[in-house]
Amino acid sequence: MPTRISKARFDEFTFGFRGSGEQDSWNAVAYWSTHDTDALGALFYVEKADSYLGVLCLRNNQQRFLPHGPLVPFRTLREGEASICQKLKEIEDRDTELICPDGDGKPGVDLFATDHDGTLNSVFVNIRDTLHSQAARQQLQEIARWFIDGDGNFVRDFQTAGTDARLWELYLFRVFHSLDMKVDQSIAIPDFALELHGQKAFVEAVTANAGNNKVVDLMAGPTPRPDDFWKFVENDMPIIFGSPLYSKMKKRYWEKDAVRGHPFAIAIADFHAPGSMIWSHTALSIYLFGTSVERVLGPDGQAVAIPKPLQTHTRGEKTIPSNFFAQPGTENVSAVIFSNAGTKAKFSRMGTLAGFGDPTVAVRRVGTLSNPEPGALEGIPFDVNIENGEYLEGWADELEIYHNPNALFPWPDEGLIPAATHFRQEGDDLVWRGAPFRVLNSFTQVKSKPPFPTMDKT
Repeated sequence: MPTRISKARFDEFTFGFRGSGEQDSWNAVAYWSTHDTDALGALFYVEKADSYLGVLCLRNNQQRFLPHGPLVPFRTLREGEASICQKLKEIEDRDTELICPDGDGKPGVDLFATDHDGTLNSVFVNIRDTLHSQAARQQLQEIARWFIDGDGNFVRDFQTAGTDARLWELYLFRVFHSLDMKVDQSIAIPDFALELHGQKAFVEAVTANAGNNKVVDLMAGPTPRPDDFWKFVENDMPIIFGSPLYSKMKKRYWEKDAVRGHPFAIAIADFHAPGSMIWSHTALSIYLFGTSVERVLGPDGQAVAIPKPLQTHTRGEKTIPSNFFAQPGTENVSAVIFSNAGTKAKFSRMGTLAGFGDPTVAVRRVGTLSNPEPGALEGIPFDVNIENGEYLEGWADELEIYHNPNALFPWPDEGLIPAATHFRQEGDDLVWRGAPFRVLNSFTQVKSKPPFPTMDKT
């Protein structure tokens, strides 16, 4: 018999086409799946029409779920539920193979088909082979069905030396879809051509990596914070971020015909050391706006943070100017986008919430939330079982957008992208707008659940 599924699960199968239930006037009533997930059904209440609409989705020959047949109107809730369940049961009881409709356009990629002799990355092998990574693996497979390889090297890079960079691109791809953006994959350079409410914008993805072509073992466990943390954040990390940002600046993407006259952003993630994105996050805003913070005693004797302007950053013998957005040429960069969530852990959590993965595996998230108190120096710790029935997480929860105050073409504001956290320079202050308790950093624990105890007969 068909079974009800969550909205999260339905969305992970259908996110790649517009009209998957995100319309403003559509209210989701219920979602169903056949027992083998060959077909999906959904029922929506449409306020403007004061009626219900049923949607049947089948995988095409490119393994993408798409609406099959016309939308079917129903007068009552019960009529819609009965009709959809009957149709899905007919598909389950079929005697012949289900005919997949033909796909339109280029197919997605198979992330786990290995047809090269390159050295496999330890992170890739872990995602591909381990039980604890099953949720992440299934989640990535669904995303990859919609992802088009623009240069022909994506899968090889994902499996070898570029696992982190490719995970970052897959994360951004899914995030942009979750923000209800239209993603035009016919343009390969820059990485993402987006459209939101008729406004076009472009994004190039890049990662901060270890220097000197050093290979980072991302399975080695998180790197601890440096002993002299604030010195490292105010000097070393800005240079680590600055190098890839300027490498992308040299490409002058804003001069390309498709990009010219539209907002352009660089999306950066930190992979310079295992787990460094947990603690390096603060350095990006320091570098972009040229302002750090220092601790002082407030009127009540408690330590508070006040702005601390910086002119330069020095690492060893290298010195660079601070305030990236004030440097010549950066007016062409509308914003810098950042997230510390473009990792296997995010795909594990979102996959688990969508019902992917082995049911004997438990997932916890432990980390720190932002503290909305003015001048607060310390975040708020949290520790939560993501399958507790109350935990909520969206793809864009960790997304941060740093707006360039000097941009020739400003990036869309928080009104168009409310799910992200937006940072702006307002006078001498750096202000942010977004969820009051956003996740600053976290790590994900994946463990086997204890078996249900046996009961002795009495």
